[in-house]
Amino acid sequence: MSLKEKTKRYLNKKCKNSIEGKTIVITGATSGIGLKAAEELLYLGANLILAARNKEKAEEIKQRLIEEYKDSTIDIYPLDLASLDSIKKFATRIKRNKVDVYGFVNNAGVFSGKNRTIDGYPLVMGTNYIGTFVLVERLLPYFMSLSHEVKLINTSSISYKSGKMNYNDFFFEKKKKNAFQIYSRSKLCLTKYSIYLANKYMDSNIKTIMTHPGIAKTELLLNMFKPWYMRIFKPVANIFMTPEKASLSIPYALTEDVRCGSLIGPNHLFDGWGYPKINKLAKKAYSEIEQLIVYTKGIVKKDI
Repeated sequence: MSLKEKTKRYLNKKCKNSIEGKTIVITGATSGIGLKAAEELLYLGANLILAARNKEKAEEIKQRLIEEYKDSTIDIYPLDLASLDSIKKFATRIKRNKVDVYGFVNNAGVFSGKNRTIDGYPLVMGTNYIGTFVLVERLLPYFMSLSHEVKLINTSSISYKSGKMNYNDFFFEKKKKNAFQIYSRSKLCLTKYSIYLANKYMDSNIKTIMTHPGIAKTELLLNMFKPWYMRIFKPVANIFMTPEKASLSIPYALTEDVRCGSLIGPNHLFDGWGYPKINKLAKKAYSEIEQLIVYTKGIVKKDI
């Protein structure tokens, strides 16, 4: 569980603005990128709220983190992005408890799955984009009521560059596609939504920033190698970045003076490897944003 000394040196040197004592909410913090980001934020002195679907696993993670960071403050709030009812209850709890949110990190996501969300959406699009959209929209008025800057961090992926929009088959229900194409669209949608938020709330206290982990050896990535035709490439995963290094984009975004709407992530070798820096967004990220927002609000208008 302990961070490497190299990681600690990086955090001490690069994270210029202190987040000690500030409250940061992070989704998907029980494994992979989210777990290592949580550990890095605790090392920097932040108070954490772990928004977790699996409460038992979250409690186990909490105990392991407290053993390493004995004076830390960690709370667990149940949240399942595949359930709009869970999202509503989570947002209500944040507001009811008057959580003084400094940073809110939307990190949770899934790569594949043939199931549907509780509300009937295909799992990947329903979790990665629709669930995150509803969660953010429900929390935005509360964030605006706070007297200080709130950093909203949305975790994208370099796969957004491969995503393609199709409003005639938004959820891939008419024509069968592979898991990567579906995942890429979900991340392209999230990237467009983040740009929309950055522009809309540019003059408010809400600062929207995107991060991405590059190519990291996580459970989510390894799921790519499950199909038989991908197994031949599985040994290549050993050259990918560790979750600990890949997660550094999140503390970077929370502690650096980054322009609203920026994308932070590794920027070497096709943005797949290296330490975090500001990346250049692909042109497709800026197109048809209003069309996406209108379409999405038409789907979920009763839930936001």
